[in-house]
Amino acid sequence: MKNSETAAPAGLLSFPDAATRVAALVARLDELLRTACARKGHAVLAVSGGRSPVPLFEALRMQPLPWSNIRVTLVDERLVAADHPDSNEGLVRRHLLQDRAAAARLQGLAGDPAAGLERCAEEADRQALRADVAILGMGDDGHTASLFAGAAGYEQAMDPQCPRTYVGLVPPQAPHPRISLSLRALLEVPDLLLSIEGEHKRMLFASACAEPGSVLPIARLLHARRAQLPSYWSP
Repeated sequence: MKNSETAAPAGLLSFPDAATRVAALVARLDELLRTACARKGHAVLAVSGGRSPVPLFEALRMQPLPWSNIRVTLVDERLVAADHPDSNEGLVRRHLLQDRAAAARLQGLAGDPAAGLERCAEEADRQALRADVAILGMGDDGHTASLFAGAAGYEQAMDPQCPRTYVGLVPPQAPHPRISLSLRALLEVPDLLLSIEGEHKRMLFASACAEPGSVLPIARLLHARRAQLPSYWSP
């Protein structure tokens, strides 16, 4: 463990500030993507949206990776056009696919939102790339990706035998219908990382780790992966 890391409840890697956490994540992503490219000639990176990953994206895009051999796809997406302010695809294009990372190719998920959630989710599933590496976040309610407890489509999405890589969900409170990787698809990602920030999320993560029967989506993922989910936290 590096000197900047300290032991934390539930095995969380704890960093003194967001900048140090981001630097550690960038170093690990660089290593994993280089390894995948060396092994098979290319790599697929799946990323999450929202505001939290922006500093990570802006640091990662400066890495001297073989970006032309890296495909970027999305962990989840809102059912909006790519130029909508809430689009994860738009966010990734603005903050990740710039500078050195401009050579990477992005595969979006929403397609034509006017076609409806189910048709867009089916199309995303047909075109799904098998991710080598994925980076997740976690909401204050314990959701990850767009796996919101109580969402329409949630039980199918959380079925470990779900035949689909991407599913459609309608969250009970969050805006916009969503397309998300299913739990089964997340379990199949060889290198899955979690990045979280703030004391509330640290306590929520520790609680999820300690309670196998928890209904929180993050807890179901953690226990299904048997704690094989490297997790990075800063205040």
